This record gives sequence, C-alpha cells and structure tokens, in this order.
Amino acid sequence: MSATGPEHEDMLSAYVDGELDAAAIAEVEQLLASDPLARRTVETYRETSALLRAAFAEPLFANGTNRLIQPQATPRPTPRLLAWAMAASVLACIIGFGGGMLWNGHDGNPRTALLDEVTEYHHVLSRESTHLVEVPASQSDEIRRWLGHRIERRLDIPDLTQAGLAFAGARLQVVDGKPVATLYYTRERGTPVAICLTQFEGAADTLQIERRNGFRVASWFDGHFAYLVVGDLDAGMARALAELAAEQLRG
Repeated sequence: MSATGPEHEDMLSAYVDGELDAAAIAEVEQLLASDPLARRTVETYRETSALLRAAFAEPLFANGTNRLIQPQATPRPTPRLLAWAMAASVLACIIGFGGGMLWNGHDGNPRTALLDEVTEYHHVLSRESTHLVEVPASQSDEIRRWLGHRIERRLDIPDLTQAGLAFAGARLQVVDGKPVATLYYTRERGTPVAICLTQFEGAADTLQIERRNGFRVASWFDGHFAYLVVGDLDAGMARALAELAAEQLRG
C-alpha cells in the first residue's frame, strides 16, 4: 500500500475519521510506521479537522453534522481536495466576518481565553461516546509521537487508574492558532475528564482550581506550557487529578 492515489487517501481519511475495521486499521498503521508521506497526510487531515472544530461555534455541531452534510449521489471528492476546500472556506469565513461570529469574546487575558475555549470544547465533546477521541488508547505510541510532535515536547500519558479513570484516547484541538494535545479519560460514574497541554507564553503559575462554563478546571503553567484538567469534578477531585498528572508530565 502506498500513500499516493485517491483510493489510498480515502483510506487514510477514513482512518482519521475512525471508519475502518480492525484489519484495515492494522494495514494503515503498518504503512504509517514506514511511510513518512502517509504520516504527513494523516497529520494534515487531523489538523484540518481540528481547525474546523475550532473555527465554528458549538451550536453548529452540538446536534451532529448530518444536517450540514447530506449524502449525494455524486462521487466523493478526494480527501486532499476536500481538505483544501474546507481550509479555504474557514479562511473565507474568518476574513469575511472578522472573526466576530466565530470566537467568543474574552477579557483580553490569554489565560482566561484558553480556559474558556478548552471548557467550551469539553462541553460538546464530553457528551460523546463512540466518537469521544480521534485516536484510541490502543494506539498510545501513535498518540505520543503525533501529539508530542504537534506541541513540540515529549508527551507522556498520565496513568490515572488509581483515581478510577481509564485512558480512552486523544484529540488534537486548536486554541488561538496553537495545537492543544487533549487526553481523554473515562470513569464508571460521570462524564469523561480531559487533560490538555499546549504551548503558552507567560509567567509560571501554581495550580489553581476554578469553575468555567459549568466545569471544574485545574490549571497550572510552567512558563512554557499550560496544563489543564477539565471535567465535572468537585474541587478536591480536580486538585488530586491535577497533582497526579503533574508528577507524570514533567518531561
């Protein structure tokens, strides 16, 4: 299998969208291990998906996308052309509307903006089950490589089993044009919990616990990166998870 050709691009696109069966996933992962072009293609599709989620407001996607994209009898465009078309559409929206309809207003504080954007993402995605993550926990090595590369640092996946959380997988999100590595954890009772990492220029700050958009957020900053734990949590649980994660994210 080669990464060139529309049929192979379709398979890589379906891989990113979680539409392949186990045999096809194994075939694609074998290709990704040996083909740099295939890896770059997959990263492009993931980034395009993340940019679209970042650009459009929650109400547009909160009830699913079926009302936006109706199946047609015409042939499906190749993913490469589709990616360019979607990116161009996003750019046109941003230019045409000046960002006024795409971004919520903030108080001008980058930290506040980051927490608001991340919790708004979580408000939508924490209600997902089948499509909670882009890359499942079974592909942890791929998650470390892919997201570590995107945020330009070593990425360890915290083990939170002692707190009753199971690693489910990861997503790439985008806030203020910067990639955000988001790790999702599920639990027997309650909605999923997210751990987010992103580059953040600013003074280091110790752990703070607060509520944003209906969720508890534990956040801390080391002068180079921001770290957030987000979920439907009480303050004590948010602090305990943040401290447990922080010990494993020092790299």
